[in-house]
Amino acid sequence: MNAKHVALLSLLIAAAALVSIASRAPAQAQGNAQSSQLKIATANTSKIFLGMKERSEVQARFKQELADLDNQNKSRQQKVVDLRNQLELINPEAPQYEEQSRAYMQAASEHKAWLELNQGIASRNEKLQLKMLFDKITDTIGEIAKQRGVDLVLSEQPAFNIDRMSSADLTQAMTQREVLYKNAALDLTADVIAKLDERYNAAKK
Repeated sequence: MNAKHVALLSLLIAAAALVSIASRAPAQAQGNAQSSQLKIATANTSKIFLGMKERSEVQARFKQELADLDNQNKSRQQKVVDLRNQLELINPEAPQYEEQSRAYMQAASEHKAWLELNQGIASRNEKLQLKMLFDKITDTIGEIAKQRGVDLVLSEQPAFNIDRMSSADLTQAMTQREVLYKNAALDLTADVIAKLDERYNAAKK
């Protein structure tokens, strides 16, 4: 084989290699595009919160705590009322009036301080319980999203009740929507509720 034939053969091999690379490039580009495509899902946190079993039981316990606090308040308040009624029966010129007046004012002051303290404690406990529930919702959404290879989960707003909203409120809510269309298959809401209830029931055993 002379030099001319060798050069021609080398040229043909190079051309074949270029054709092969060119034919694989679109497929590789398509594969890379698919692998880098952002996968998005949605979750309705309001629906999850209202649907999770733990929320209803936590709120039931808190409601009972408020009822107990109200009963204690009524009992303490009645003692203050009794002292006031006793004071009103005493002649302001009588020696015991000043002592009874101090007892009444002290009881009233202590009752007011007790009520404000316990109402503050109850309010903080309620906020802590709500934060705990929403932290569980967020963590569970993240867990399910990771299992399914989801990169981003958008929060879907609850349905609007236009009869209870002003035109301004409705306009603001509509313009601030984050999810305008979704494929139902991308909604994690039901799965999140199921996972939360499963864990809550298991923890109670």
